Amino acid sequence: MRDDLSPLRLVAQYDNEPMTNDLRVTDSMPSVAAMPSAKTERVWPRPAPHAGLMWAIGIANRWLMLTGIPILRNIPFVRDLPFVHGYFWIRDIDLPDDDRQTLDRAVNVGTVSFMGPNHPEFGTDWLIDKEISTYCAPRMASWADRGIVSAAPKFFSMNNLIANDGGEAAKDYSVEWAIKGEGVLLHPEGTVRWTNDVVHPLFPGIAQMAMKAAELTDRPVFIVPIVWKYRYVGDVSRRMHREMRIIEDALGLPRREELDVSLSWRFQALQLNILSRQMRHFGFTETDSDRDFFDRQAEFQQYLITTLEQRCSIEHSSHTDKRITRLARAIRANFAESTGEERTSSKHDLAIAEEAKRLGEFTREVYGTPVLTQEQLYESLKRTRDRMLRRGWKSVLANMLPRPFGPRVVHVGVPEPIRVERVQESEKPAYEAALLETARARMQAKLDDINRRIVGGRYVHANLLSVKVESIPPNR
Repeated sequence: MRDDLSPLRLVAQYDNEPMTNDLRVTDSMPSVAAMPSAKTERVWPRPAPHAGLMWAIGIANRWLMLTGIPILRNIPFVRDLPFVHGYFWIRDIDLPDDDRQTLDRAVNVGTVSFMGPNHPEFGTDWLIDKEISTYCAPRMASWADRGIVSAAPKFFSMNNLIANDGGEAAKDYSVEWAIKGEGVLLHPEGTVRWTNDVVHPLFPGIAQMAMKAAELTDRPVFIVPIVWKYRYVGDVSRRMHREMRIIEDALGLPRREELDVSLSWRFQALQLNILSRQMRHFGFTETDSDRDFFDRQAEFQQYLITTLEQRCSIEHSSHTDKRITRLARAIRANFAESTGEERTSSKHDLAIAEEAKRLGEFTREVYGTPVLTQEQLYESLKRTRDRMLRRGWKSVLANMLPRPFGPRVVHVGVPEPIRVERVQESEKPAYEAALLETARARMQAKLDDINRRIVGGRYVHANLLSVKVESIPPNR
C-alpha cells in the first residue's frame, strides 16, 4: 500500500479547533490500561460487544432499513412497495471493486485501523456504517452521540457503540480495540452538516487516537477515509413540494402552492420567506434589501455575531464558524452560572448563536451554483426541518430517522488510507494537523470523483437564489 505521508515531509499551518465540542480529544492521552482521569467522577461503562447480536443486526439492518427484502427487492414495481423497500429506500450500494480492495487491505486482523467516513445525513449514515462493518470488520467499535447510546445503553453496548462523552476511557478503549485488529469507526466531521458534496474540516480525535496506537504497536496503523454520496434514481419533485408545505405550515409562512409548477420558484420563495421571518424575529433591519439572497443572509449573520460579541468576550478568529462556536461555549458557561433574568437572557443568546450557525450552513460557496441538484434541494429541506421544526413527536421522529423522497443509490468510495507513524513529542501538533488535512483533502477528492462519474443521471433545477427578490412571481 502506498505510503506518502512521512512525518518529516509534513507542513502544518492549520487551526484545527473543532467547530463544536463533539469528539474533542486532548493532546495528552493516558496509557491504554489507564482508568478514567481524576476529573471523571463516574466509571465509564465499557462496551460489551456480542458477536452474534452484531451479526444479526447487520442482516436486519440490510433487509429492513437499507436495501429491502431479498428477492422481492429485485422485482420492478414490487421493490418500491413500502413493506418491501428498506426504511431508507436504498436501491443499491455502489462500492467499486478497487475501493473494496483498498478497504480490505487497510482494515483486517493484521492492521490497526481507524475508519473516518463523511457525515452528509442523519440516520442513514449510521446504517451505512453498519453495512460497511459487515464487509471488513464485523465486531467494529463505533462512536455515537451520547444521547443515542443512553436511549438503550445495554443494547448499544452489546453492539459496541462508544458514547462520545466517555472521555479518556472511551478513547483508550478505542485504541485497544483497534490494536486487536477489530477496527474503530468515527465520523471525523463530528456533526451532520447535511452537505452531500462537501467534506468539512475534521475533528482531531481520529488523528490523535491513531497516533496513540502507533506508539503502542509495531503493526501498521491506518486512518481510513471513506466517503459516500446519496443519489436519487428518479424525479422526486412531488415529494419535495410536500416537504415544503410541511415547513411552510409549521413556521407560519404563506403557502406558495401556485408555484408547484416550478420547484426552483417554490424553493427560492421558501428560503426568502424563512430569511425574512428570522430577521423579524431577531430584530434585524436590513440596510439594503435590493440584493441577492446570499448577500442579505451574510449581513444578517454578521449582525447576529456582532450582537453576541458585544456581550461576550472571546478569542478572535478569522473563521466565522469558530467565532460562533466560541460564542456559544461562552454563553453556555454563563447559562450554567446564571439565574432568573440572566438565565433567560442566556437562553436568548443561545438562540441567536444557533441561528448564526444555521445561516452559515447554507452558503454561496456550496449553494451559489447556477443549478442545484435535487439531492442538494433535499438536503437543504431536511436541514431546515432539523434546525427549525423540533416540537412534537412527528418532528422528533422525522429528524431522527428522516425518510427519503424516493429510491436512492449510495455511491461509496475509499480514498488511499493514510499510514500513521510514530513521531517525536515536538512534532505531534504539526503531524496531527497534517493528518487531518490530508484525510479531508483525500475525502473531498474522492467525493468529487464520484460526482463526476454520476453527473449524467442527476436531476437539476435552476438556482434562483443569486438573483434579486423581485424575481419571485407575486402571490395570486
